[in-house]
Amino acid sequence: MNKKILTLLLALVLIGSSCTKFLAVDEVNPNSASAVPPALLLPAALTNVVKVMDNPRNFEFVYLWYGIWSVSSGYSQPVVLNQYKLLNSSYQNSFSYLYTYGQNLTVIENTATDPKDANYKAIAMIMKAYIMQNLVDCWGNVPYTEAFNATTGNLAPKYDDQKAIYEDLVLKLDAAIKLIQGLPVDATVIPASSDVMFKGNMGLWAKFANTLKLRMLLHQSGMAGRDAYIKTALATTSSVGFLGAGESGMVNPGFVVSDTKMNPFYEVFFKADASPQSDATAYYYAGKDAVDFMVTNKDPRLAHFFLPYSGTSYAGNYMGQDVVTHTPLLAGQTSKLGYSKGDPGYLIGTPTMDAPVMTDFESLFIQSEAVVRGYITGDAKALYNSAVTASFIKMGFTAGDASIYLAQNTNATNYDLANDKVGLILTQKWVALNGVSPVEIWTDYRRTGYPLGLHFSEQTDKANDTPPVRLLYPQRELSDNNVNVVAVGAIDAFTSKIFWQNR
Repeated sequence: MNKKILTLLLALVLIGSSCTKFLAVDEVNPNSASAVPPALLLPAALTNVVKVMDNPRNFEFVYLWYGIWSVSSGYSQPVVLNQYKLLNSSYQNSFSYLYTYGQNLTVIENTATDPKDANYKAIAMIMKAYIMQNLVDCWGNVPYTEAFNATTGNLAPKYDDQKAIYEDLVLKLDAAIKLIQGLPVDATVIPASSDVMFKGNMGLWAKFANTLKLRMLLHQSGMAGRDAYIKTALATTSSVGFLGAGESGMVNPGFVVSDTKMNPFYEVFFKADASPQSDATAYYYAGKDAVDFMVTNKDPRLAHFFLPYSGTSYAGNYMGQDVVTHTPLLAGQTSKLGYSKGDPGYLIGTPTMDAPVMTDFESLFIQSEAVVRGYITGDAKALYNSAVTASFIKMGFTAGDASIYLAQNTNATNYDLANDKVGLILTQKWVALNGVSPVEIWTDYRRTGYPLGLHFSEQTDKANDTPPVRLLYPQRELSDNNVNVVAVGAIDAFTSKIFWQNR
């Protein structure tokens, strides 16, 4: 593992997020991380996770490959992405930062030794599971059992089997839920200023843990012989429930209109003075697959996901368009990403808006699919309709707008008319997760093949017909932890599938 990461881990616990206003530690020794109470560590730990996961540059390949965004024709097209020629240096910072912030959470977990602090311990366990799930979904086998031991000086943690990691994470989530359910009567109540996600509501933390668990188990639904394991695992926490409408997991430590202290998604596109960031608003444009789907199905959210290039006209480009296949539209003929100053209902949003970890509509889509597959009980249609409605509300529209959309005489929106319920759910989930949860979009496609008909890259000399199924191990790991990386075996971006990809 990168030596720079390990030497900075504990320092970052104290430094935390520069956009967090809850890190006054006058009463403790700032040079001793173990002396800092969990209440002071938690805000930065949660905020740092969304600074990685909500930064679209960290996972831009998903938006670009899977038809949602494109690169403006006014820029040189990125060869690495157009031709699917991933490098070991591609997106390696995401790997590094996720481990760094996992260590921050480990400090909280290890510091919360008093039974009264079980709330803090449970949150740290849940968020580490969230981090590790995303690491596995992108890189497969990764360091786990030896990954968070910065104090021992282990610079070369072994790589663990990805399936075994997933199975252990399910147990960790069960243990975190059990901690929450068995809190002592004098348990420390987490103040809202410390829990910048659920404001100290441990019932919602338990639901989030159970929803994350359902998401991980659903990822394995395409694997032969896995149904019994999935159903048994779900039965252990069936009474907990899942995140419902209005119960999104959203982080906000007190984002303010100041550079480096704003919502991490918004800050990629705009500065504090509302001027555009270099190569952001003019670089990413609408994807043709997303625009065409929304136009065809009369989706009013189109006007907030993207902007009309003229009047009420919308258009997108395919990624890596080649004049041999499709002539790319000029920048002036292509829709930009949606933005309206001061309006959080547009894609780019506002500088102080909440940053998502898991939205209510993602949870509802997950539940709907799980019901269709027979893993949980419930009304799949009602859950699907609620998911779409929650997305409409997030994008600044009303439940009435959603009802009109859902009632159309088309199998692309209307649950009753769709013969392929899973395809309907996952295609609508693809639309809704634009700018929200790119790794889940990627995972859904790799495990199911939905949505159908995506164009990926149109570059004629690309390295493969379809995009890579995984990221390559970071160059830093090859340099600093080579023995353990090599022990994993040969890795091919197109054939070394994540364990749950059974297609």
